[in-house]
Amino acid sequence: MKEDVISKGWKIFQAGGIKGNPNGSFEVPSLTSQGQSYKVILFRNEWRCSCPSFQKTEVVMCKHCYAVRFWLTVNFYESMSTNKPKVLGENVNSCYICGSVNTIRYGKPRGKQWYYCKDCNRKFTEYSLLKKARYKTEIKLTTLELYFDGLSLRKISAFWGRYDLSIPFQTIAKWIRKVIDILNQYTSTLVPQLGRRWNEDEMKVKKKGGEVEEDGSQYGWLWNVLDKSTRFLLACEMSMTRNEVDAMKAFLKAKATAKVNPSEIVTDKLASLPRGIERAFINDAVMPKHTVIKSGAGTPNANEWAERFNNTVRERTKTQRGWKSDDALIRLGMLLWFNFLRPNQGLKGLTPAEMAGLYQASGPNRIAELLRNATAQALDATIRGIHQASRSLPTTSISNAMSEAFSTRGTK
Repeated sequence: MKEDVISKGWKIFQAGGIKGNPNGSFEVPSLTSQGQSYKVILFRNEWRCSCPSFQKTEVVMCKHCYAVRFWLTVNFYESMSTNKPKVLGENVNSCYICGSVNTIRYGKPRGKQWYYCKDCNRKFTEYSLLKKARYKTEIKLTTLELYFDGLSLRKISAFWGRYDLSIPFQTIAKWIRKVIDILNQYTSTLVPQLGRRWNEDEMKVKKKGGEVEEDGSQYGWLWNVLDKSTRFLLACEMSMTRNEVDAMKAFLKAKATAKVNPSEIVTDKLASLPRGIERAFINDAVMPKHTVIKSGAGTPNANEWAERFNNTVRERTKTQRGWKSDDALIRLGMLLWFNFLRPNQGLKGLTPAEMAGLYQASGPNRIAELLRNATAQALDATIRGIHQASRSLPTTSISNAMSEAFSTRGTK
């Protein structure tokens, strides 16, 4: 009988028409009588309904109560009404295991708040992308700030040693890889609002496995493409040579980031650039104008924006002593640092990402803010995935699935 009640509640939810009232109650339309509705409310952790079935049979939950629970779960992140039902509140933590909002606080051991889900009977903490953390989040964030400010891994480890914290540089490297991966997944979903003029320049960097110079050092080439109006770094690609294929890959990466083609590309006189640009934009309706200028800051119409960025990269990579097998991670970190974390004096203290309309920092700790945004996006995707999975269930399996996911004390 319980499975039939849950299935009917699911049908009521799918039919729509459920409304939340300012006093915390809900109006649920009747499944059989057109124009008839019943009032449902959560009172002292027990559901109450004005329908005859609930009043006469004294069941723990009728089909209208189940419909409200489905409605609350699915619409928790979608509904932003000012008349939010009191049962939700502003401090409700949704269960990211089953998607329910029927949760309570469950103690705070070692200063960390735990919650208990009454539907799936699981305990959980606040959703975080930095799981299995031995050290406090504040320590990790400070470590990341030190790294992006230019300190080497060993110097950061020595810094924490002064405060009786033994953090091996290998552990710091793992933190950096983890955070860069998290932030890259989040920022790659954002679409910047850019200008139509790009500046490109390449620079020589020490690179293990690259070309060998007379002194025995090895080096490669870093291709940097920037948007002039926002200083947003569109591409930061590494290659061993400077041929047209390498140039093409850099501009293809810039196209993928910008989501819109430029009207003009400013470069130096490198011979492989014209053909590389042509190959990158050959399938587009309009080929961007290619302007070739003389390199060197201070020269009229010089490629100064890209040249200035190259100097910034040189300062930043002094502590890295060359790029080895992990150069892809370093380049991703460079993109994040330059676009989202480093204030630009030419932009009046804003970051290129802020100029491009991607976000507006509410405080000086931009790393923490980006991590909060990334965590919120990941949690939202998790909850929505649970909801979409429940919506796509076949009709024949709705009762069993909902009975398992939304278990209660049973019927009287």
